[in-house]
Amino acid sequence: MYRKVMRLRRTWTIYSVLLVSSMIFNRLLPGYTSSISFYIILFTPVISFAHISLTYITFKLTHNVDKQFVSKGDEIVYVIQLINPTSILMAPFSLHYVSSERLFKDAKNDIHHPIIISEQKSVFIRKKLTCTYRGNYSIGVDRVIICDYFKFFRFNFTEIEQHKILVYPKLRELKSSLLRNIINESNESVISNTTQNQSVFTDVRHYQPGDPLNKIHWKLTAKTGDFISKDYSGQMTNKTKIFLDTYSLDLDSESSIVYEDYMVEGCVSLVHFFLENRIHTQLYYEKFGMNKSDGRSSKDFPKFYDELAKLSFYKEQGFSKLIDDVLLLDRDPCHVILMTQHITLPLVEKMVRLKYQNYEISIVVCDHKTMDIEGIESFGDNKCQFILTTSKIPIYYMQHDENSTRLGVT
Repeated sequence: MYRKVMRLRRTWTIYSVLLVSSMIFNRLLPGYTSSISFYIILFTPVISFAHISLTYITFKLTHNVDKQFVSKGDEIVYVIQLINPTSILMAPFSLHYVSSERLFKDAKNDIHHPIIISEQKSVFIRKKLTCTYRGNYSIGVDRVIICDYFKFFRFNFTEIEQHKILVYPKLRELKSSLLRNIINESNESVISNTTQNQSVFTDVRHYQPGDPLNKIHWKLTAKTGDFISKDYSGQMTNKTKIFLDTYSLDLDSESSIVYEDYMVEGCVSLVHFFLENRIHTQLYYEKFGMNKSDGRSSKDFPKFYDELAKLSFYKEQGFSKLIDDVLLLDRDPCHVILMTQHITLPLVEKMVRLKYQNYEISIVVCDHKTMDIEGIESFGDNKCQFILTTSKIPIYYMQHDENSTRLGVT
């Protein structure tokens, strides 16, 4: 903005010098040439203003996207058409896009600025964009900047209805042996293996660390080459409750999209992992009240996936109250995972109380060192970390690579 203001000042400074010089020249050497030169210089801004005003009033813009629902990493085509319906040459255009290269990889841009449209002509701009982050956000041109040829004036046309697209998150495989061990430790049986009917089982699944030998289905193991375990009719897997903090951090709009993408994709990986292992999973998040999704197997995953794709974060602190409403009232001991970047001492104390009520608590935070965001601070403070460590509440730092999500500890 500063550069643009300085450019206009320089233009008007040069014009003022030329106008004064032409006046002096007309006084010292009166005549036809000096008079014509003076009036041309005098009325140039007036003519430029009239020309740019006519361009602003008469030009037309249409734009469209080929699809509005895409998966992260997919390519979309955005087409812009600028139309000159008049019989005169229009003032030069330049376009400002609402989304920067941080949100989209611009694979193709055929038109370079400035854009000049001849009389009764149209200009088409076709851009191929690769969506790099999950979210529901606007795409395309948000304003058209019109300048006159002499750079005296600058008009911004902003009456443009922007297109919105929904970008679905990428599904990554969860890789965390630490989390697997906690899940296996928190799995419980209603009836012990000694009293179960060993001839009746309701399902088969891949072997998990801790499964006894009498649960292995040896015939299927021999056929598939992988260890297969049996789930007996009397066995029930303990549930897992995931709490996703939808509080929007104090970041700019684009950094907020990146942060939300990071958190949501981690949540997608966790939900997919639990449902694939037939663990009863419940997801809670705050959005104008408590929202809950429930599933017991992989067939329920699309429901979670669709909800997380459409989820938006907002600036309202309801995470602590959400935990109270679900856990302190239900009193149903289970494995609880809190996904949040906003750790406070009251929240830590609440988690410690839940730990003493036989809940298995885990905390998942973003690894700020691997995120392309300024303003994301490291987790909590030393006092919070000390309380959690001494209470044996693990803190997992979430990292995404190309095809997997990893949870590590420091």
